[in-house]
Amino acid sequence: CLVFGRLATRCIRGSMPDKNPVDGKRTAAWTGLGIFKGFGLVVVLFAIAVGTVAKVRPALFLRIPRVGFIPWAMTGGIMPPYIWPTVFAGDNHKSWLKDNDVVVSTGAKSGTTWMLFCTHQIRVKGQAGPKPFVDVSVTTPWPELLQHPDHSPMEQVEMMHNFTLPDGSNLAEYWDNKEYPFRIFKSHYMPRQHGKEGVREAVLPVRERPNVKYVAMARNGLEVVRSWNPFSNEHRAELLALWGGFPPRLPEDDITESFQTWLPGNAMGALWWEYVACWWAFRNDPNVLLLHYNDMIVDPRVGIKKLAAFVGVPLTPSEFEDVAEKCSKEYMGAHPEHFRYLLPLNPPFGKGESGFVEKGGLVSKRLRTGKQETWKFSEEQKKVWAATEEEMFQDPALVKWAREGGSEPGAFA
Repeated sequence: CLVFGRLATRCIRGSMPDKNPVDGKRTAAWTGLGIFKGFGLVVVLFAIAVGTVAKVRPALFLRIPRVGFIPWAMTGGIMPPYIWPTVFAGDNHKSWLKDNDVVVSTGAKSGTTWMLFCTHQIRVKGQAGPKPFVDVSVTTPWPELLQHPDHSPMEQVEMMHNFTLPDGSNLAEYWDNKEYPFRIFKSHYMPRQHGKEGVREAVLPVRERPNVKYVAMARNGLEVVRSWNPFSNEHRAELLALWGGFPPRLPEDDITESFQTWLPGNAMGALWWEYVACWWAFRNDPNVLLLHYNDMIVDPRVGIKKLAAFVGVPLTPSEFEDVAEKCSKEYMGAHPEHFRYLLPLNPPFGKGESGFVEKGGLVSKRLRTGKQETWKFSEEQKKVWAATEEEMFQDPALVKWAREGGSEPGAFA
């Protein structure tokens, strides 16, 4: 920045001669022309500097406090900047994803932490398991989440297998323990699909890996938007500093900005619109369980039974009750320490209260306090969203299911 500032100053000064070469006199017009030329040179230099950073080391943008994510996004950086599809892209999944793994790829703000914890409880039949459940990101890791801007996705996958925790144990003992009947991974992505090659998030090898199971769950789109503001504001300030201020702090009583952010083609749009459409097309695949958040809320016991049948874990009546109790909002709300989303590969955020989110964990404020946001969408916003659903989804059955849930025609309906 210092070098750029000095160059800019010299450009402006150098483009402002003391006198007009025609009559040898200084004039306001001539001085203004010099300033204009200098400003043009500054703009060119700035564009070159931004382009160079974007090409050589774009992560430098994220070191700009509070607003670094903006030039990152404007120059083609992935958004959110810490979620990368690389681990599933191409053949990369073959190096770490195994047959019998379960990928819990629920939509963003659609009960992901809930489904991860429930799938784990089914795996251990409601008991303690071979290792204590330290944190959701330790026991059911999120491979596509970069834990530091200087990490590369595939290097981080390797670190997951070999990283030593502060207590001397190996991180893999918690998520890749041989006593588990299957491993569990988190994702927010969607299946690879013909015609969706340009969708960066459509990378999961669902049909290429038929022996890997995928749990998908969608939620009413406006409810996803509604939950975005409090979620963004729960991120630790130290984490925001790592990622150029993303996600930005949002007003507690105004949803306008987030509403725009989640519309198709905008920063977060694909994580709902493309997500819902892609998974709907795969709802009948035998290695896919497609759920809806509304259905899980209305009757979680039915959802748990579906999930247990899908992952192939028989539960006795007693075991089922243990699992149902652990998956309840009361239990999860009383144990926020399990849901801090620690970053074990980034030691300053890998223990105690130092996770991805503020103290209280990544379970909804409603679960922890019983309180919900009081603001509502305007009638115009509701109309815009409804019209966009009909335009984007076309199929009336999909539109209805996306809004309300209900019995979907999948293999485990």
